[in-house]
Parts: sequence; structure tokens; C-alpha cells
Amino acid sequence: MPSQKPVPPPRRGRGRPPKITREKVIEATMSLLEDRAPEEISMAEVAARLGSPVMSLYNHFPNTSVLLQAVADHSFGQFRAPRTAADAPWQTVLLDWLRELARHCDRHPVALRIMSIEGRATPAWRCILAPLLAVLEATGADEQHAALLLAWITSQALGLIYIEEFADPARRLAPLTAAAVEQDAPYLAALNRRLPEVQRQQVLELGFQAMVDGLERHLQRPLK
Repeated sequence: MPSQKPVPPPRRGRGRPPKITREKVIEATMSLLEDRAPEEISMAEVAARLGSPVMSLYNHFPNTSVLLQAVADHSFGQFRAPRTAADAPWQTVLLDWLRELARHCDRHPVALRIMSIEGRATPAWRCILAPLLAVLEATGADEQHAALLLAWITSQALGLIYIEEFADPARRLAPLTAAAVEQDAPYLAALNRRLPEVQRQQVLELGFQAMVDGLERHLQRPLK
């Protein structure tokens, strides 16, 4: 009986490229934003991250600006508004909001990069400000004064959160122990040895409480 040749397996086609969804485009953009500013993002770079033709992105977003807006909506849309009691004093409301803002930025690091797009605050960020606006209204400050307080609180809070993102790991580095420091600045040397023990949450809590206390003292003073 003649031997039969083995039948080769059927050749597989190249197949279709993976389907690009709106969610995948947003995720790829958020990944890029971890290392660069929004103005540095291009549709071509997002497409390259997805391994897809750039034209496939335009099925979901007409331009980069709209894409970044969608990323902001996605990030800030997951903000968990603090469940503060309705009759809580404004100091408690503000402190709870500051803490939750820090937790949100921990969960979504790119949030700090997309609060504004093309120089304008995103609608999603303005929604997050709702509890803070309620606090300012409760203080009884007039609109001009409240606008100043809004700028001060947001810049102080976001600046502290952003700086601590880098300062906290820096404190974990080996403290300065050079003999010159020990001899010329023994107190500084002692503090440097203690710095690695300082926790990020401690710094944030101290800063947030100082903001609330400072605002309370400010409101007690007559306006100039």
C-alpha cells in the first residue's frame, strides 16, 4: 500500500487588524500622558501606540483637542464626591474635598495634566469644583473675593499634590550624612536622617489643614 504524504495544515490568513474602540483610544492617550504634556500629544502617536492606522482614530475623534477633552471627561468623571453630612460646617466640607481630590489624583495621575486644555479649564474639572464652590458660597464672600479664594485654594491644593508626587520618593533616598554636614549643621543632619520617615499622607494632611485654618483666619479679618 503506497504511503500517504502528510497533509499540510491550512495557511492562516493575515486576519483583520484589531478593532479600535473609543475606549482603547482614550486608554492609549492616557498612557502617553503619563510622560508628556497634552500639547505634545498627536493623533499619529496615539495610533502608533495602538498599532493602527492613524485614520482609524478619526472614526471616533475629529482632532486631538476633542480626544483630550474625552480623556479629561473619562478621568474626572470617576471622581468620587465625598459623602459629607449636609449640615457639616464648611471647614469639614472643604477638608473632605481636598482629601478626596488627592485620592483621585493618586488613582488617576494624568488628572493633574488635563485640568486645562488649550488654556481653558475642562468642563469635567469644573464639575469637580462643585463642592468647593458650595464652600465659597457658604462663607458669604462676595463674587470678587470668592474668585480670589477659588484661585488660591485650587493652586495651593494642586501644587501641594503635584509637588508631593516627586518629593515623597526623594525623601526615601539616603539622607545627607557627610562629615561636613554633621560638623557645620548638626541640626540639619539630624533632620535629614528623619526625612525618610515622613509620609506623603502626613504632608498632605498638614497642608490641607493649614489651608482650612488659613482660610478661616482670613475670613475673620476685615477686607481691605
